[in-house]
Amino acid sequence: MAESIVKYVLDKLADATVRELLNLCGVDKQVKLVSDELSWIRAFLKDADRKSNSGDERQRHWVKEIREVAYDIEDAIDKACLLGIEMENPKKKLSKMEAFTRMFKSPKKLPALHELGVELNEILERIKKISESREKYGTDNIGEGNRSQTELRVRQLLVPDFDDPDVIGFEQHRNNIVTQLLDESAKRRCVISIVGPGGLGKTTLARKAYNSCDVKRKFHLRIWVAISQKFNLVNTLIKLVEAIQGPVNPINQGQQEEYFHRELYKSLLEKKYLVVLDDVWTTNLWIQIKEAFPDTKNGSRVLMTTRSLDVAKSVDSPLEPYKLSYLTEGPSLDLLLKKAFPYQVPDKNYPNNLFDLAKEFVKKCGGLPLALVVLGGLLSKQQPNEHSWRKVMQKMNWRADASEVLAWSYDDLSLALKSCFIYFALFPEDYEINARALIRMWVAEGFVPHDENGVKSEDIAENFLEDLVQRCMVQVSQRSRNGSIKHCHMHDLLHDIAIRKAEADNFLTVFSNPDDQKNCSGARRVALHHRNCEELMKDASPNLRSLVCFNGIPNISRHRQLKVLSDMGISWQAPKEDEFENWATVRYLQLTKEYYFNDFVRSKSKSFLQTLDLRPIEHGDLPDCIWHIKTLRHVLLSWKYSSGPPPLVDMRNLQTLGGVKPRLSWIDQGLPNLPWLRELYMEVVNGFPWQLVVTFISTLKHLDTLTIDGTKREQEKEISNTWKHICFNQECYSWADYVI
Repeated sequence: MAESIVKYVLDKLADATVRELLNLCGVDKQVKLVSDELSWIRAFLKDADRKSNSGDERQRHWVKEIREVAYDIEDAIDKACLLGIEMENPKKKLSKMEAFTRMFKSPKKLPALHELGVELNEILERIKKISESREKYGTDNIGEGNRSQTELRVRQLLVPDFDDPDVIGFEQHRNNIVTQLLDESAKRRCVISIVGPGGLGKTTLARKAYNSCDVKRKFHLRIWVAISQKFNLVNTLIKLVEAIQGPVNPINQGQQEEYFHRELYKSLLEKKYLVVLDDVWTTNLWIQIKEAFPDTKNGSRVLMTTRSLDVAKSVDSPLEPYKLSYLTEGPSLDLLLKKAFPYQVPDKNYPNNLFDLAKEFVKKCGGLPLALVVLGGLLSKQQPNEHSWRKVMQKMNWRADASEVLAWSYDDLSLALKSCFIYFALFPEDYEINARALIRMWVAEGFVPHDENGVKSEDIAENFLEDLVQRCMVQVSQRSRNGSIKHCHMHDLLHDIAIRKAEADNFLTVFSNPDDQKNCSGARRVALHHRNCEELMKDASPNLRSLVCFNGIPNISRHRQLKVLSDMGISWQAPKEDEFENWATVRYLQLTKEYYFNDFVRSKSKSFLQTLDLRPIEHGDLPDCIWHIKTLRHVLLSWKYSSGPPPLVDMRNLQTLGGVKPRLSWIDQGLPNLPWLRELYMEVVNGFPWQLVVTFISTLKHLDTLTIDGTKREQEKEISNTWKHICFNQECYSWADYVI
C-alpha cells in the first residue's frame, strides 16, 4: 500500500495546476528535489512491501517511514497550494515576482512561507536518510512492472450476463427457500434461517429468493436490513422504520428504543410483509426485536442469514434452520471456469492443461463459493496459458478457507486499484453503494488519472470498478439501462480485508458504532457511521483529507485540507457552532442540511470543486459565483429550487446537471455552453417550447442520459423521435435516486 501512496504523491507533484501554485510560492526547486528522491525510492518499495508482509520487521519499519514522509509531503504541498491560491489574482495570471509583491502586502502570510520552506528542507533530509538505510535492509529494485502502463488505457468492457456471486449449484436451494416463503398452509408469522460459514453464499441465496418474481407478487411489503457483527438495537429499529416510512425525525435518546419499536409494529400491522435480517451474529437480536413483528396470521415471514447455528435455533420457529452445504466438485469447477472465462460461452472446450489445473484449484478451495469466484476473477486477469495459471498456484500459500485467496487477489491489484478497493472500507458493511457517487469520489481523491486525449477521468474510474467486478471483489446490485453499474456492494469478508489494509496504513479510520475507541489522529480519511460522533472527531488530524458521514456532519471548522466532504444521512444533524471557511481544497461536496451550504456560498475560494450535490436542500437559485467555478463536473440539485446555470457561462467541464427547472433563455443560450454534458435531469412547465428543446438537445453529442419531468404524451413522442435514451415523468426518479 505504501507504493500506492507514493505514486499518488508523485502524480500530484506532476499536476500542472499544482506546479504553478508551487512556483508562485517559490518552493518549486525544493519540491523538484523531493520528487526526484521519492521517485528513486519508489523503485524499491515493491520488494519492501512484499518482505514486510512476510513478517520482516526491518522492512516494515522502512515502509512505515516512507509512508509517513509521503503523507508529510502531501501536507506540505497542500499548504503551498493554499498559499498559492491566496496569492493568485483572479483577474489575471501573476508572475512569481508579482505574487511575492502581493504577499508582502499581507505580512501575516510571510511566516507561513518561511515555515513551508523549512518544512520542505526537513522532509528532504528525512528522505535522504531513508534512502541511505535501504542497502542496510537488503531491499531490491523490483521496478514498477507493467501495470502503470495499463492504468491509463480505457478498455471497452463487455458486461457478462451475471454480476453477483454466481448461482451455479444454488437453483434448488433458491427454490426451497421460495417454497418456504410462499407456503400457504403456514399462516403464522415464522422465521426462516439460512445457516453456513462465511463465503458460502447465504446472502446471495437470500437475495435471489427476495428478488423472486413470485415473492414480489405475494408480499405487500419487502424490507432488507443488514445487521452485521456490531449490532446496535436502536440503529436496527431505525433502519427498519426508515425503510418503510422514509427519514424520521430526531427522538430523545432515552425514548428511542420504545418509540421505534412501536413505530415498526404499527407500520407492519396491516401488511403481509417479508423482512430480511442479513448477517445476524447474536441471539439477543431476535429476543429484543421479535415483538415488533406482528403476527396477524397472514403469511408474513422473516428471513434471516447467520453463521451461527445457535442463532438460527434461538428464533422459536417451526421450521428447521436451512443449512447450506459446500459445493461439490462439478458445480465448483463450473463456477471457477465461468469466472475465469467471463466472456466465453460456458462449455467443456477449455484447453486440457488448464482444465486439469482448474481441478487442482477447485480442490484447494474446498467447495467455498466466495473463494472460487474470487480465484476465478483473479485467473481471468492472467494470460490463459498453463505458465500463468501455474504461477498463481505456486505463489499462493493455500489454506482451507477463503482468506488466502482474498488476500492474494488484493496483492494482484494495480496500485490505483488497491486505493479504489480499500476505499470501500469507508462504507458500512453490506451497504448498497451508489456507483456514480463512488466514481466521483475516486476522481476527487486523485486515485484516477486526469482527463487525457478526450478520455474523461470518470470513464477510467468506471473501468476500474468494472475491473473489480470482473475480479469478483465487488458485487453488482443493479445496472442502469445502458449497462453501467448503478449500485454495488462488497462481501463482508472482503470488506474486512479493506478495513484492515486501510487502517494499517492510516489510509482511513472507520467508526462503525458508538463504542469504537479508535485513535484517528493520523488517519487521512474518516468515516462516521453513527450519530454520536462529535467527541471522536476531536482527535482527528487537522490535515484530514476526507470525511464521509452517514448521520450528519460534526464540527469541522479546524480542518483546512478536506477534499471530500459527504453527508449521506438526511436526519439527526444538530446545528453547528462554528463557521467553516476552508472550501479552497474541497473537490467533492455532498450536503443534506443548509448549515454548511450557507458557509459554502459565502466562501470566496472554491477553486477545485468538481462535484456539488445539494439535492435535499431547499437552496433556491444558486449564486452565479458557483456556476463560474471552472472545475465543476457534476451538479445535482433539488428538482424544485433551481433554474440552472445562467446563460452564456462557459461550463465546458460539466458532465452532469440534475434537478433544474430551466428558463427559456437557458435552452438556447446555456445548453450550447455545455459541450461535454452527458446526463441531464430537468423539469419543465406547461407551454415550454418543445421544438427548441429538441433542436438544442440534438447538438449535445456526448449526452447519453436524459430525464424530463412535466411532459405530456404528445411531447414525449416528439422528443423520443430525436432521442432514444429518455426517461419521462411517469418513470422519473425521486430526489434521492435520480442520479448521483
